[in-house]
Amino acid sequence: MRASSHESQVRSHLGIARELLRTWPGRFRYPEVLGLLVRQRDDYAPEDAVALGRAVLAHLGGRPARVVCEELLERGEFDSAEYLLAGCEGLRAHEAERLTRQLEGLRVKATEFVRQRVATLRRRAAAAGVTWEVDATETDLLVEQARSGRPLVVARLDELAGELERVIAEAARELEDRLLRTEADAGPRRADGAVRRIRTLIEAGELVAAAALLNREPPGAAIPEGTTGPPAWKEEWDPRTFLEYHLNSGRRRPPEFFEWRAADPSGQQVLETYGRLDHDRSTEAVEGFARALSRFLGASAGPVVATPIENSPFHLAFLDGLFADPALTRLHPTGRVDLYVGGPDAVGLPEEREEQAPYVVVGPGVEAPGYTDRRAAAVLSLRDLLRLVVLDHEQDRAAAALGILAPQWPVTALTGNSGTDLARVLGDDPDGAWRTLRWISHLSLRCGPTAVQAMENCTGMDPHLLLVMLRYAENPMASGSPVERWAAAEGGWQRDEALTHALREELTARCAGPVAEAAWWAALAASDAATGHVSREDAADMAEACAAPPRVRAEIPGGVDALVRHGLLVWAAPAADGTLRVPLNGITRTLRPEAEQQLTALLERLAHVQEEERDSSSAWHLNRFATVPAYARWRAAGEEGVDPPGRAELAAEAERQLREQDIEESGGAWERPDTEPAAVLESLAAEFAHTHPKTRLDLRCPPGLRVGMPEPVLRAVLYEVMDNAAEAMAGRDGVIQVLVKLDSPEVLVEVRDSGPGLPEKVGGRPGRVFGRTWTTRGDGRGEGLHRVVRFLRAHATESVYADIEVIESDNPALTGAAFRLVLPEHTG
Repeated sequence: MRASSHESQVRSHLGIARELLRTWPGRFRYPEVLGLLVRQRDDYAPEDAVALGRAVLAHLGGRPARVVCEELLERGEFDSAEYLLAGCEGLRAHEAERLTRQLEGLRVKATEFVRQRVATLRRRAAAAGVTWEVDATETDLLVEQARSGRPLVVARLDELAGELERVIAEAARELEDRLLRTEADAGPRRADGAVRRIRTLIEAGELVAAAALLNREPPGAAIPEGTTGPPAWKEEWDPRTFLEYHLNSGRRRPPEFFEWRAADPSGQQVLETYGRLDHDRSTEAVEGFARALSRFLGASAGPVVATPIENSPFHLAFLDGLFADPALTRLHPTGRVDLYVGGPDAVGLPEEREEQAPYVVVGPGVEAPGYTDRRAAAVLSLRDLLRLVVLDHEQDRAAAALGILAPQWPVTALTGNSGTDLARVLGDDPDGAWRTLRWISHLSLRCGPTAVQAMENCTGMDPHLLLVMLRYAENPMASGSPVERWAAAEGGWQRDEALTHALREELTARCAGPVAEAAWWAALAASDAATGHVSREDAADMAEACAAPPRVRAEIPGGVDALVRHGLLVWAAPAADGTLRVPLNGITRTLRPEAEQQLTALLERLAHVQEEERDSSSAWHLNRFATVPAYARWRAAGEEGVDPPGRAELAAEAERQLREQDIEESGGAWERPDTEPAAVLESLAAEFAHTHPKTRLDLRCPPGLRVGMPEPVLRAVLYEVMDNAAEAMAGRDGVIQVLVKLDSPEVLVEVRDSGPGLPEKVGGRPGRVFGRTWTTRGDGRGEGLHRVVRFLRAHATESVYADIEVIESDNPALTGAAFRLVLPEHTG
C-alpha cells in the first residue's frame, strides 16, 4: 500500500474515531482525547493516532476529571478545559466553580502575555530603526487565539521574534561594516571610547543611537545602553597595591596596571586625595577629596564644606555631579548628596538616623556590608574608585557611579516615597517617562528594557502602581530577582501571584473607603472589556445585581465620583455624554474576571456592618459627636428605640453641629473641666468591643488619676485615636494598647497598635496625619485627628502645652502606629 493511501486511511479513521469519542463517557479522563475533540482542523496525520494511542495506553482507566482539567490549564489548553467543564458531570459544584474562575483568569493572563510580547517586539524594532511591524489585525487575532490556548500563540510569537531578530542582525552587520571602515580610515586614534560605545549600542540592538554616534550626530536623549560601565575587577587583585601604583610613580608596576591608569588628571586627583585620607584626619583632607570626586563626576568647581561628627571618625560633606547629566537630573532634582568620609580609623558605617535621606560613605577602612538589605548608606570603596577613574568619557562616570551606589539604596532613592513623587520624576512626556523608567530600572535593579516593558504593560505607566512594582522588585527571592520572572518569554508578570496581590492592594487602598472600593469593583465588572467604558448607572446596577444593601446602592454614584477624583476612573472622550472609563492596563484586565466575586464579598461585609449599626454598634461611633448638643438626644433615641427616620434627623443635626462647632471657643461650655480617664476608657471599652470584635484592648490606666479636660472632650478625643487604630487594622485580629501615666504636671496617654503602621504616603513627615484634609479612610473622614489636635490645644494650660504627637513604639509586639497625647493634670 502506498504511503499516501495509508495516511489517507489513517486520517479517515481518526475522523470516525473523533465522532465516536464525542459520546464516550470516559473522554473526560484523558487530556489528549479532549485536545483531539476540540481541535479546529481535520488534517490529522498518522503521528496524531500514535500519540493518542500512547497517551491512552499510558493512563489506562484515566485520571480524575479535576486532575485532567488542572493539567490542561497548566498546559495552556483552554478550549479543552472549557469542553471538560461544560460537559463533565463528575465534577463537584465547588470544583467546577473554582476551575471555571481559574480558566477565565488564565485566559486573561494569556492575552496580557500576547500584548506584552508584541509591545516588546515593537519597542525593539523602533530602537533598531528597522522596518518591521505586527499589524493590528494580527495582534487582535493573537489576543483572541490566546483565549483558546497558549502553545500555538507562543509558537507564533517566537516566530515573529525570530523574524525581527534576523532583520535587526542584518542591519547590525551593515552598521558594523561601516564602523570597521570608519576605524580603518581614522587609524588607531579612532579606536577609543566612542567605538566601544557604538559597539555596545549595536550589541544591545539600539541601532538608531549607534548610527547617530557613528555619523557624529547628536544621539538624542541618553539611554542606559549608551553608557560605558566600569571594567570588571579580578578578585585576586589588591586595591591597596593598585592605589600605591597610582601614587608612587617610581615604583615598579606590572603590565596589567597600565590598563588601569586614570583616564585624566581629575581621576588621578581623586586617588591622590583618597590616599591622603589614610593618614590625615583633617577637615581640609576631607574637603579636598569631596571636591576632587565632585569635579571628576562633572560638577562645576565650587567650595565644599565638611563638618566633623562628634564622637565619630567620620566627617559629613557633600557630593555633587552624581545627577548632573540631563538624563539623570529628574531622579534627584537638587543633585547634591550627603557624603560621609571616614578617616584612617573609620570601620563600618556611620550611625543611621530614622528617615535619613540616601547618602554615600567613603573611607580607607570602609567596605560595603555583605548583607543584601537596602539602606540609606551606600559605600563607594577603593575598588570602586579604581574602576571609575579609568572611564575617559565624563558623561559615563556619573551613571557608572550610580550603578554602584543605587543597588545599595532603596529604590525610593530614585523614585521618591510615593506615587505622586514618582509622577513628578517621570514627567508628562510619554517618551521621557519611558526613558526615565529605564534609567531607574537599570541603575537600581540592574534590569533592561524587557523588564521595563513588563512594568509598562502591567501598570499602563500609572506611577502609583509602578512604585509597587519597583519596590517589589528590589527584594531578592530564593528563586532569583523578581524581574527575571517578568520576562515575556517566561510568561510575564502575569504569573507572579504575589505581585498581583500587591497591586490589587494598592488599587483598593487608593479607593479610600469601602463604598468607593465597592464602586470600583462594580465599575470594573460592568465596564466594556475592550474600551473600559462604564457609566454611574452601570456601576450601580452591577452593585444591585450583586445584592448591594439599599443604602450602598444609593451611595455607589458618590463612590464613582470619588474614584474620578483619585484617578481610578477617567472621563471617556467625549466627556459630554457622561461616560467614564476604567484605565485599562495589564493589572486591571487581569483583575476584571474576579471583579464580580470581589464585589459580592465586599457587599456582604458592608451589609453585615450596616446590620450591626442598626443594632447597637452605632453607640461606639456616637462618641465622635460627644461634644455637640445633639449627642445626648441621639444616644437617648437609640436607647428608646426611636424609629430610623427620627434617628436619621438626629444624625444630620449632629453632623451639622460638629461642622459648625467652634472648638477654640468651647472651653467654657462644660461645668466640670476635670475627668477620670479610667472611667471614660471603661465606658468606651464595651462599645468598642461590639464594633471591632477582632481587635482586643489592653487598657492600662491608674485609677483616681484626673485630667484638666471635660468628659465629653476626652471621650471624643480617645474615640478618634482608638477608632483610627482599629480601622487601620481593617478588621484583622490585633491589639490596641492604651497606656496612661502621670508625668506631673502632664498626663501622658500613649496609644500603640499591632497594625501596619502609618501609611506610606506619610513619607518622612508623620505630622501630616494631623492635617485637616489628610485621610486614608474615605471622603468626609479626614478631620478626626485634626479635631483631636484642636481640642487638646484648646485645653492647654500655662504649664502644659496639650497636644498629640507620633512616637516610635517601644513595644516589640505592637509595631504599628503609636501616638502620645499630652494632657494637663487636674490638681484642684
